[in-house]
Amino acid sequence: MKQKIALISAGLALAGWVHAANPAMPTIPATIFNVTNYGAIGDGVRDNTTNIQNTINAANAAGGGIVKIPAGTFLSGPITLLSSINLQVDTNAMLQMLPYGTYPGGDTNAQTFIGCNGVHDLEISGWGRIDGQGAAWWATFRTNREVVRPMMLNLYSANRLFIHDITFQNPPGHHCGLRKNGGNITISNLTVNTVSPSPNTDGLNFVGTNSIIENCHISVGDDNIAMGSTGPINDLLITNCVFGFGHGVSIGSGVRDGVSNLVVANCSFNGGTFGIRMKADTNSGGLARNLFYHDITMTNVQMPILIYSYYKTAGGASKISRVTPDQAAAFTAEPVTDTTPIWRDITFSNITASGTVAGGTIWGRPEMLVSNVNFVHVDITAPGPFNIYNARGIRFQDCDIRLKDGEKFTLYNADVVVTNTVNRPSAARQK
Repeated sequence: MKQKIALISAGLALAGWVHAANPAMPTIPATIFNVTNYGAIGDGVRDNTTNIQNTINAANAAGGGIVKIPAGTFLSGPITLLSSINLQVDTNAMLQMLPYGTYPGGDTNAQTFIGCNGVHDLEISGWGRIDGQGAAWWATFRTNREVVRPMMLNLYSANRLFIHDITFQNPPGHHCGLRKNGGNITISNLTVNTVSPSPNTDGLNFVGTNSIIENCHISVGDDNIAMGSTGPINDLLITNCVFGFGHGVSIGSGVRDGVSNLVVANCSFNGGTFGIRMKADTNSGGLARNLFYHDITMTNVQMPILIYSYYKTAGGASKISRVTPDQAAAFTAEPVTDTTPIWRDITFSNITASGTVAGGTIWGRPEMLVSNVNFVHVDITAPGPFNIYNARGIRFQDCDIRLKDGEKFTLYNADVVVTNTVNRPSAARQK
């Protein structure tokens, strides 16, 4: 499948074909292995760790099949998924982590709840829920940052993975990590729903090649989707998703393996701290390029668009928006290494956003400017500025940028071309 993006920016035709993923689906036998046949009891009291793992092992030994979690609440400790398995959590069923205090490993060596490494043909499905009983973990973490909180799902190097029609909620740490060198991943109709504030409850930590995230609803206490920290991303399409509270669809930090050919299309954001965010620092960067964001709406997002290479310095949206040209100029160039953040060849088109703090920020490093960023038919309303520091080839075409209370484009070491664009109430200027 290919998706064509045709854009005109600052008089330059940017028509091109962007590969959109068409992942291969898993092949899994239809044989059902019900966990209750292996002694599991869904009473919300019994520890079913051994029973559920024995069911998975039996299905794998038979060549694969459906590991069925029927209606009820099935408590468990850490389990390991294997190839050719569909973990199916049925309607009115909940697969739930053992609570804080009884979860194996305590708060110093707790392991991932559901994990795998190097598997193929894997499915996680059903209309039920996977729940982490995270509230007690969060409360402990707020008083003791040394607490080791287990991830709810960590799936390493999974190939032909399909996650769909299920809810993840209340993890002690991150909800679901797709890590290392996975590929052919489809995530569809996933609901990730955890209250805020809940510390570091990322919705999806994602790496992989030839993948789709579609028709999902993600509202969390940290990044809605965080991309690129543990492996490469190539050919990823994120489409028709709704993002509630969270820190946005983020790239980084730690994109050393690279992010390329990313398309985020037909998505909405409501009430988060950021919408589209790209974050890195001098020792946690890499190459991110060929990134396309289009047909997106954002409502009551603190800062709709953020690209910055000073993640550890910048802080939240309010602090970032107050960084002045003089402050940006005070950062000196450092040697370019393989961890220097590189942001280039990025397009934003057909975006309507209301910001509650500021319009946006582009803040590159003096040794590696953010380059070739195109805004086409982008409409942003916000009470604060749009800062552009250490950047070149930034183009605004047919945009309407409404920055209230006398705010403006604020520039330092920036090459910006503005065509058929309204910046209200004051025109762009460079210090």
